[in-house]
Amino acid sequence: MKGAVLLLLGVWASNVNFAIATESVVHNAVDECLLIALKQATPEQTVAELRASCRHEKPTLIKHRIGLEKQASKNPFAIVPHKPNFVLPLSVTNIDEVPYAGLAIDSELDDLEIKFQVSLKYLAVEDLLFDDLDLEIGFTTTSWWQAYNSGISAPFRETNYEPEVIFNYHHSWTLLGLPIEQTSLSFNHQSNGQTGQLSRSWNRIILGFAFAPTENVVWGLRTWYRIPEDEKVDPLDPAGDDNPDIEKYLGYGELGGLWSIADKHSLEFMFRNNLRTEDNRGSIQLGWSFPINGRIQGYVEYFNGYGESLIYYNHHSQRLGIGFKLTNWL
Repeated sequence: MKGAVLLLLGVWASNVNFAIATESVVHNAVDECLLIALKQATPEQTVAELRASCRHEKPTLIKHRIGLEKQASKNPFAIVPHKPNFVLPLSVTNIDEVPYAGLAIDSELDDLEIKFQVSLKYLAVEDLLFDDLDLEIGFTTTSWWQAYNSGISAPFRETNYEPEVIFNYHHSWTLLGLPIEQTSLSFNHQSNGQTGQLSRSWNRIILGFAFAPTENVVWGLRTWYRIPEDEKVDPLDPAGDDNPDIEKYLGYGELGGLWSIADKHSLEFMFRNNLRTEDNRGSIQLGWSFPINGRIQGYVEYFNGYGESLIYYNHHSQRLGIGFKLTNWL
């Protein structure tokens, strides 16, 4: 409990750094636009006219976030948000007891629990090898906590840990006519930190693209290659692959989208599918974020499918959660 509170306080501090950086990002974007406009201006145009036009030119949501991260990272003590940071105090799911069969808690798990996520990253090297290519270190932990289940001492039912090394290229380019705003290549490890029959993990190389067809809509596509592991000789042997069939359920990639419908209001979705005609499986996640105050957003999340957590990678589940976000995608 104490550790979770300290992590959330750290995320709040990162959110404050982002807010302080926002004004600097706006000024820098105007200055950069003005330099380009001066080179392209006609003799009749004044500096005031050029500056006015630049102030009306809004950066895309992705470019705005990149600017915020750059500004916040100038603080040597700053660790910036990575994926959304949220807490869902009211989270209802259909607990599948099969993975826990034979354990003391297998028939005592509650459908009501708390789900929360803490996700941070650090800009390790800026402009690595060439301009706009950054090296980042990310870490995400997502927990499903039986906080209201005092009968079994309120344990953490499942926690997924996801460290990754990311090469992030944020120079704009086009792919098949699509405006790519950000390209990333990462080495990703995901594990639930368990042993024996509960152990789940995999290593992936992930290629990601983010593009913004309009100023308030962002699409993201990630595709991955799983790094092979040795086959287990014995189910209880700690060495070897704990989940060799995980791609049959989680597939080889996912599609995401975010629509900023108003100030601090946004809708988001994630879709996965194994792209198999037989034994077709997939998942969908929907989210709605809305303002509560200047720092915190309300958040409603719905998930349906396979792989919400590693322990359920091959079990279908549904979840509806209500809570709040400390930081959003964009």
